[in-house]
Amino acid sequence: MKWTRSDFFKTLSLLPLGYSTKVLYESGKSTPPVVSPSYSKYDPWIEIYPDNMRHNARDIYRATGRPVFAVIKNNGYGMGVVESAKILDPMNEIDSFGVVKLGEAFALKDAGIQKPVVLLNLCEGKDLKEALKRGIIPMIYTDIGGEIEKTAYELGKPVEVEVKLDTGLGRLGVRWDEAVPFYEDLAERNGVKVRGSFITFTESETFDEEMIRRFNSLMADLEEKGLDHGARHAVSTTPIFRHPDAYFDKVRPGIGLYGIYPQPEVQREMDLMDLKPAFGLKCRVLQVKHVKKGESAGYGQAFIAEEDTWTATLPMGHADGWQRSAANCAKVRINGTHYPVVASVSASHCIVNLGPNAKVETGDTAVIFDDKEGSRPSDINRACGTSVYDILMHLNPNLKRVIK
Repeated sequence: MKWTRSDFFKTLSLLPLGYSTKVLYESGKSTPPVVSPSYSKYDPWIEIYPDNMRHNARDIYRATGRPVFAVIKNNGYGMGVVESAKILDPMNEIDSFGVVKLGEAFALKDAGIQKPVVLLNLCEGKDLKEALKRGIIPMIYTDIGGEIEKTAYELGKPVEVEVKLDTGLGRLGVRWDEAVPFYEDLAERNGVKVRGSFITFTESETFDEEMIRRFNSLMADLEEKGLDHGARHAVSTTPIFRHPDAYFDKVRPGIGLYGIYPQPEVQREMDLMDLKPAFGLKCRVLQVKHVKKGESAGYGQAFIAEEDTWTATLPMGHADGWQRSAANCAKVRINGTHYPVVASVSASHCIVNLGPNAKVETGDTAVIFDDKEGSRPSDINRACGTSVYDILMHLNPNLKRVIK
């Protein structure tokens, strides 16, 4: 087999983000390009804890008694979408995977993931045809039944869909009080099967009860008319704690699979589940500096030393996903001790105050967050008053992933 120039560029397009190439390529040679990772010792990395993630999935299944529709959208909440799926795919507790980006759905299929993959986004035209061809299950809420029926005929096999319903969130979905004709249309389509029907809560406790009522009323109407609605699902991570009456046929956690409680008040309800962070963020100290009293560090002299002290510069900045708001509220663990982030978080660096008696050296590992008490994402959330979603979901996809 000869490798052409187009084969070469196709290979590059399939590489994970964060990889560069060392190419051994000459026209007509039979060997493909050689690809190697381009990370240095001083690049920050994401550390993945597979046992913790499996524990979380099992604990969610135990607490709810329902199969888990694992939502691993937006690059697996920062951990990596393929890495997440590979950990969970062999588990009996996992029913399927949900992603929002079409490229992530393709990536899961390319990685050999066996559980069903559901695309939780609008998909039409050529994208829809390619998705169905590759066995990806689309979420639908528009008049697309004819297009799906046609594609099923061309593929020579039935296809499954998930129907998104809007019972009050006002974001996406068929209105609950206008949905019966939508299901009637699907029922008349050859080769189209409704795999599931679902809603997303507003997470306003009082109104969510009305959303459940609307959903149940629609499901009852469909059943009375003999229309198939498939498996019902409604609860993401927070509603798992608040709405056991809405567990229905499966549950749909996202951030909970990664060991994160979305709100502090939910975390206090530990009697239901004991979630453990599934990944951490780490780097190595670049330099340790002595700063005399009155001297400054950081842009705009953001830090002024009140006494002679030592600082450590870390290769972790907002381009990596470490928020600017971490300065003067978050702490970083180095050699078992927590040190405050001071000065300013720049694009590629931040500075921590080590105090007058530094016990840190260049090359020491600095833990931004991990699964240890006091260094969890929720600890940063509490200290800085920021959203735990912002701590995780802005992480640069180019960061190296290391399986612990």
